Amino acid sequence: MVNLLDNVKPRPSDEAIKNQRVKEYVQLTRIAEEIEREIKKRSSELKDDEKLEAFEALSQEYNLPQYVTVRDAADIMDISPQMVRRHCADGRLSAQQTFEGSGKWRIEAKQLMDKPNWERFIEKRARIKTQSLGLADEVLKNLQDKE
Repeated sequence: MVNLLDNVKPRPSDEAIKNQRVKEYVQLTRIAEEIEREIKKRSSELKDDEKLEAFEALSQEYNLPQYVTVRDAADIMDISPQMVRRHCADGRLSAQQTFEGSGKWRIEAKQLMDKPNWERFIEKRARIKTQSLGLADEVLKNLQDKE
């Protein structure tokens, strides 16, 4: 991480910051913003087959579901759940209604990769995976302790 910080060019406003940890925090925030811009740029440049390959790689890494709920799609797209339902109903999103007239949809996750909050969704899935693995480790530990 220090190498990453060494590549950040200081800005004039940085001179007012006295605390080294605060400087590093500010620099990391700038790096995170730059990474986010680069991810969006590269995402928009991917061809369909490349998006599919990227989705499959991310899916394995972060345990991404093939389909998401209306609520997840709304969060990813930064729109209301009702708007997601409209997009599903009129075919703007590739989705299947689970029960006719219920408002519940299975929405293909891979089509949402270029939406505003896709990275946040991946972070959420990574947290869920980490928590699940931690819980599984605890259960195994408790079972071994009882033996």
